Amino acid sequence: MRCNRNPLAGSLLAAGLVLVATTGALADCQADIDKVENAVTHSEREGIDITVAEKMRALLQEANKERHAGNEAKCQELINQAKYIGDVE
Repeated sequence: MRCNRNPLAGSLLAAGLVLVATTGALADCQADIDKVENAVTHSEREGIDITVAEKMRALLQEANKERHAGNEAKCQELINQAKYIGDVE
């Protein structure tokens, strides 16, 4: 039995997988941005020192810029730093 592969179908499948992965990254970064924004907004209640909250806010702004520029990996890297220093789950 001979199997003929359609190059177009393979390309479409690969493009679909990239799109799904990118969409997942977008959702993850946005969800983490929301968590950090909430923590910064309620920093006193969350027990976050004001200087730490300011650093988190700066990282948050940079993460938002990267997300809007389409650089999800950099967005996630920055937002992970903010989550770490603020002990945000």
